[in-house]
Amino acid sequence: MRINRRAVVGLGLAAGAALARPAEAQTQVAVTVTGGQPGRFAEALDEIAAYGAQHMSAYGLPGLTLSVVGPDGLTAFMRYGHGDADRRAPISPDQLFQVGSISKSFTALCVFKLMEAGKLSLDADVRDLLPDLPLPSDGPTTVQSLLNHGSGLPDDAPMFPRGGDGRLWRGFAPGTHWSYSNLGFALLSHLVEQISGRPFADYLQAEILTPLGMTATKPAILTGDRALYAASYAPFYADRSFPRAGPLGPGPWTDMTEGSGCVASTAADMARYARYLIAAGSGHGAPLLSDAAAARFCTPSIDAPGWAVKGAKYANGLAVVPVEDRPLLHHTGGMLSFNSAIHIDPIAGVGAFASTNVGLMGYRPRELTAFACARLRAVVESRPVPKPTPVPHKTPDTPDVLGRYVDAKGVALEVAASARGVTATMAGKAVEMELADEDAFIAVDPAATPFALVFRRTAKLVTRVWWGETEYVRTGQAFTPPTSPALKALTGHYGNDDPWRGSFHVLAQGEKLYLDGGTLLTPLPGGGYRVGDDNWSPERLEFEAMAGGRPQRLVLSGVDYLRRT
Repeated sequence: MRINRRAVVGLGLAAGAALARPAEAQTQVAVTVTGGQPGRFAEALDEIAAYGAQHMSAYGLPGLTLSVVGPDGLTAFMRYGHGDADRRAPISPDQLFQVGSISKSFTALCVFKLMEAGKLSLDADVRDLLPDLPLPSDGPTTVQSLLNHGSGLPDDAPMFPRGGDGRLWRGFAPGTHWSYSNLGFALLSHLVEQISGRPFADYLQAEILTPLGMTATKPAILTGDRALYAASYAPFYADRSFPRAGPLGPGPWTDMTEGSGCVASTAADMARYARYLIAAGSGHGAPLLSDAAAARFCTPSIDAPGWAVKGAKYANGLAVVPVEDRPLLHHTGGMLSFNSAIHIDPIAGVGAFASTNVGLMGYRPRELTAFACARLRAVVESRPVPKPTPVPHKTPDTPDVLGRYVDAKGVALEVAASARGVTATMAGKAVEMELADEDAFIAVDPAATPFALVFRRTAKLVTRVWWGETEYVRTGQAFTPPTSPALKALTGHYGNDDPWRGSFHVLAQGEKLYLDGGTLLTPLPGGGYRVGDDNWSPERLEFEAMAGGRPQRLVLSGVDYLRRT
């Protein structure tokens, strides 16, 4: 398992009862179709609408908005569920949804505008452009390397990090690997401000949103606009991974002004943006860019093996991913209580944007927007009708994890197959669990346990399983040697009250430390740990503030987390 701020670490939530989501409300859909040839696309739109309803039901979404665009001005809007579940109010066309990291493409357009104006080069060293920031001193960091996540910078470190020497760092030389970095796009929005002499939100509004006619879109997420947004939701439990269709609570609110995720928009405005990306992907940059710049904007410059879709590449604030046999422009966006996705097929002239008003850990509506594009393409190009990816996904076939294990005290753990994944039974208590990552399962009812059930292999064979810090082994297998007191002292539950950060558990399994039982902490020669086992990972962790032999604080990629237990 890999740590991901938005997929593993929990969120701080408002108090209150878990949200009830009546099943009958989850399949309601309002459809509006304008322009184009609706009759030609009627069957395709019906199938797309039905697939959206499947997502609503399978993932327990409170609400979902979907924009679909096609040839000759064809535009369809589909609205499901509630824009305010407590009031049973449906989503309205003018409600704002936070588009998350789809904002990165808007930020990249701002950078390209400045490039076209002759005010910066994509090959420029950001150290020269932003001399007041503590950027890595071990070589240049180009603007292009920030735009395509090839800089080696950590993901969510602040521009002025805590710990160490106060400077930012990188895990690899620029261009030698790919690692997603929100920090990189925060730097880019700061760069736009410095070069243009205008606040980033003002520049984005005047130079990108207004020319595209996106008059309802907000270039910054600010509390004063909160009444314009759909009511939003997030996982009810703050300290554990989130299962499919798990319990929800009210979503937390934070302002966001950085270019990594500051845009909020309506379904209609995102349809306008989809049409611009269709044009840009076809080499037509007006009204924002020259045709040559638009082509460069949409052209990938690096492989992106860390993206969720196999075979992905990355351009400038946009991924390029295969859908069927064709590369599509694509991005997703995960916020505290919104999740979004966009796919664009410039060749077929179709695109789709979807957003849901819940921050479901690990969920993005990418399969919905990918299917929408593929289904419309089938009409445009007279191709065979594609089949959507089943939702929920087929239960994983993992027979090698099933069976009996025992702990050091002889207590048995029985692992049996279940409808969602496996059922783990210990001392007469059964916990149903679903697959969260390779060889890792989380509780279907998150109240049952905060810890994942993580299976370990020896020569590809499952020999043991860890549940928190308790090890269970197959018959005939030796137990892992006990954890040393010095390492055990580092374990505990650490948290940060910023809801973007949340909390996590540092667990010991023998002489190894893991975040939430799944992400390895690799000791570094100079002290501290690298997060993960990739030798190029830029994420860093240090333990600090010793009291009573135990650290009272740790610093994860430049941010403080305090000991909770």
